[in-house]
Amino acid sequence: MQFDSVLQSVRAALPSVCYGFLALVLLSGIVRLMLIARSTLVLKKQVRSLRSVDYRRFQDSEHIMPVSLILPAVSETESLREQVENLLSLEFKQYELIVVANSAHAEDWSSLMNAYQLLPFRQPYKKTLKSIRIETVYRSAKDVRLVVLDSRDEGVAGALNAGANFSSYPIIAPVYPDLRLSKDALLKTVYAFVSDSACVYIGSFARVGEDLTNPDSKKNSFLTEQQYLERLRALYINRAGYADLGVYLPLSRTFAAYLKSAVFESGGFSETAKAESADLLLRIHARMRNEKRAYSARLLPDALCYQLPQKSMRDVLTAIRQGQKEMRDTIRRNRAVAREVSGAGETRFAEKHWPLVELLGVIVVICAGVLGAVPPLFTVLYLLLGVLLGAVQTALSALLEEYAFQRQTDTGLLLRRYLLALVDQLGFRLFTALARIFS
Repeated sequence: MQFDSVLQSVRAALPSVCYGFLALVLLSGIVRLMLIARSTLVLKKQVRSLRSVDYRRFQDSEHIMPVSLILPAVSETESLREQVENLLSLEFKQYELIVVANSAHAEDWSSLMNAYQLLPFRQPYKKTLKSIRIETVYRSAKDVRLVVLDSRDEGVAGALNAGANFSSYPIIAPVYPDLRLSKDALLKTVYAFVSDSACVYIGSFARVGEDLTNPDSKKNSFLTEQQYLERLRALYINRAGYADLGVYLPLSRTFAAYLKSAVFESGGFSETAKAESADLLLRIHARMRNEKRAYSARLLPDALCYQLPQKSMRDVLTAIRQGQKEMRDTIRRNRAVAREVSGAGETRFAEKHWPLVELLGVIVVICAGVLGAVPPLFTVLYLLLGVLLGAVQTALSALLEEYAFQRQTDTGLLLRRYLLALVDQLGFRLFTALARIFS
């Protein structure tokens, strides 16, 4: 008898709760569409200002700043030589590539030795930052820009510090092993540095693609296209999460450039941080604010780099959970500055809290329909509304990418992506949302 009365009370309250969730879904859809519109206006202004830039003339000017690329390849990879080839083919005149690798990984090491004729070289350098031990320094007889540091340790932060210690130029740019840079990545990054005398950091938002020479290839797998669309959605909807911070915390292992003096002043990359790049950026924010120094740190929306796609859905979910852990660790280690600089709180809400609210809404409405508290038509319309709003947001993000950067993508591929944006709501986005919630 008591159970029946409780059930009746719950059933009576469920319609109000369901209408509340419906209002939230509509409100979030409107807000996200407004965020996409805002991103459109910002991108339109930026792209219009950059179209008049003559990058070739800029590269020959006296204002150019040379760059030290640092590749921490201390763990074994399947494509080290391919990535080195990519990094040595950039359209930029003055830069060096410092690869920190482990000669114990025979296949990777032999591919570098044979391709670039590495020779041992005695070169003293100042060990300003705490780093991993370097056994031998090698230089390439084939390309003078390539320097290889041999180390038996596998700490990524220590490898980045070793590269920073050895670097010759005022800008250092970490490049992680699963990234491939576009030809003009350094040109656009250095131009952003030169355009702002107070700049200490320029970040990027990595797209997802298999073929860097043709990222919009029809040969991309179904899973690759899903990851690509999910990344664009995060870029254009969650702009508040990175606009002031300079990095999107769950995706911090991307291409970025730091002013070397700011890195040294802040103590370099931390070996105890799960996301060493994001942790360093927040410490730079904290130091600059504490010392009341004028500075800027921002993220370029241009497609400066591509991240190799995950090969299976399990790998996709593992990468999402890892990104969530890195975000939490970064915020925990830098609580004070994370509260001062807008972005960290917005990112955590978008990545963790809102997906939970959406999931609870779906569960409550379905339960209400089963119990007869709301009509079956209401349940169906609620679910369809969530699917359609999500699909529209993803499709608009893909359309904005085309509009802003004039991709000239094949029409058939665009239609395929728009259709995939709808299908994704029923599978891919559900699994990724669950991974974020329960990470």
